[in-house]
Amino acid sequence: MKRLFALVLAAGIAALAPEGLAAQDRAERPEKKEKEKEVKLRTRLDEKLKFMAGCWEGRIDEDTYVEEIWTNPSQNLMTSTTRYLKKGRATSYEFSRVVSTDSTVTFAASSEGKPFDEYTMTQLVDEYVLFENSKKSFPQRISYRLASNGDLIPRNEGEGQPSVEVRFKRIKCPGT
Repeated sequence: MKRLFALVLAAGIAALAPEGLAAQDRAERPEKKEKEKEVKLRTRLDEKLKFMAGCWEGRIDEDTYVEEIWTNPSQNLMTSTTRYLKKGRATSYEFSRVVSTDSTVTFAASSEGKPFDEYTMTQLVDEYVLFENSKKSFPQRISYRLASNGDLIPRNEGEGQPSVEVRFKRIKCPGT
C-alpha cells in the first residue's frame, strides 16, 4: 500500500512539475520590452553586389586562365575563391571576402595563405564597385564591373604599374 501511495504521489508531482517549472521560469524571466536592434548596414550586399555572384573564367594568355567563384551575397558578407591555372594545373590561389558593417564596406584578399590585404569601398554605382587602399604599392585599386554583354571585368590598378584587367565569362559552376 505504501508503495502504491508513493507511485501515485510521484506521478502526481511529475504531472504538475512542468507547469510549476514553467510558471517559475516565467516569473524569473520578465519579458524583454526592447526588441534586439538590427544592425544598420552601410550597404546591403545582397541588393548591390549580386552582379558578381557566380562562377567566372577568364584568359590571361594562351596557356593561363583564372577561375573565380563568388557566393551569393548575404546582407553583410560575400566570399570567393580564385585559382590561377596554366595548362590545367593550378599555379596560385586566393581567398577573398566583401564585408559590410554599419560604417564601411571592405574587400579583403589573401593569396596563398598570406595575411589578408584590405581595401575600402569608395564607389558603388549600378553594377560597378571600386575598393581602394593607398598604402599598398600594387594593387591600390580593385574594381569589378559588369559589361553590357554579361562579362564580369575585375581590374587591378596602382601607381607606376600597368593595370591588370581580365574579362570573365560566366561558366557552369564546378561540381554542378
